[in-house]
Amino acid sequence: MVNIYEKYDIAGLEKAINEHNTFVLTCHVNADGDALGSTLGLQQVLTNMGKKCSVIVPDLPPTNLSWIPGFKTTHAYERETEVCDALIEESDCIFIMDYNSHSRTLKLGEKLASLDKGSKYWVMIDHHLDPVEKTDVLISNHEASATCEVVFDCLRNSSLKEYIDVTAASCLYTGIMTDTGGLSYNSSNPDLYILVAELLRYGFDKNAIHDKIFNNKSVRRLKLLAASLKKMTVIEGTNVAFIPLSKSILDQYHYMTGDTEGFVNVPLQAKNIVCSILLMDRPDGVKASLRSKGDFSVSDFASKYYGGGGHFNASGATLHMPFDEAVEKITKDMKEYYLQYFPEKKQ
Repeated sequence: MVNIYEKYDIAGLEKAINEHNTFVLTCHVNADGDALGSTLGLQQVLTNMGKKCSVIVPDLPPTNLSWIPGFKTTHAYERETEVCDALIEESDCIFIMDYNSHSRTLKLGEKLASLDKGSKYWVMIDHHLDPVEKTDVLISNHEASATCEVVFDCLRNSSLKEYIDVTAASCLYTGIMTDTGGLSYNSSNPDLYILVAELLRYGFDKNAIHDKIFNNKSVRRLKLLAASLKKMTVIEGTNVAFIPLSKSILDQYHYMTGDTEGFVNVPLQAKNIVCSILLMDRPDGVKASLRSKGDFSVSDFASKYYGGGGHFNASGATLHMPFDEAVEKITKDMKEYYLQYFPEKKQ
């Protein structure tokens, strides 16, 4: 077994945690299972050490993940700005979890960017490509399935292992399961299964977690999924599925943050589809989520055309334009990109 953790700055992580007492853990906008699992899992470890630790999320976290231990202790920056500012100011160490640029944290990011870098100790733990922010400790592995995998890999190979308990382990397991669809994608590394086996030894109820992740959908959400699939088309001349969700459709089904989690993966179940795009009309811009199969890079596409990014087979971007224009642009851009990759498809 290759010890990937040897690439990590575990000594730096131990120093950051042992030499500081008041922590703020932050994650990206529209927090998913990995963002919440990694922050809340590490928060539990720090709490077990007797440290003071707060989790701050940019916006209201999705209620479909409210069962994750520690969920109710999170602070949403958009709703509790003054409280969050006070927590940030009094902290001596700030963790950037599951993101690599302050641009992914809305107003929270503006606050973090405004701080005197020397006034805080900074740690980044992430699994996305090309870290942007400069930190005192950088732990990043874009080949990892999830940030929760990176966190646990570091903790289990450090002096901090003794502070992992069943609650922390269940949070970290949750992040791995949500970011891999229950180990159905982005999970080909055999070492991941050894790590998951070690997590299971902490004794949490695996079946209950899976039920809450995959069998806890509302009827309203399922109806939105059905409406989304009715809107699905295949971009002409490509094998790319495209789902445009306008504001009117989202309003019709009373969209709440987290409702469309996983929708973009559904078209990939089709035999010949190599890429799927979900486009959503949101107040802060038109959000594009992209997924792909095999060696077709959606990260390269998102970066090249929109300054977005993410992982090779899972990426995203924001288009700041009217929804109809965004629909036209992304279909045009994807067709151009696709035909560069598959030139034999050109007519």
